[in-house]
Amino acid sequence: MTTPTTCRRCGAEMLPGVALAQTLTAGAPDFNGSDIVTLSADSAGAVIDCMKCSACGWSVTGGEK
Repeated sequence: MTTPTTCRRCGAEMLPGVALAQTLTAGAPDFNGSDIVTLSADSAGAVIDCMKCSACGWSVTGGEK
């Protein structure tokens, strides 16, 4: 994956940053015999590395640390 250098939303410079990733857990199927499952928050989340826009704060995961 290539590291973005400009923000896709506003065009400003992207810099290394951190973000909070939500951790989810799946419950029982919503309907009998169904693959549809409601996801719920499992914990406080996890801090992950990302690339963050220096102007608007939009972030993308998978970039350089």
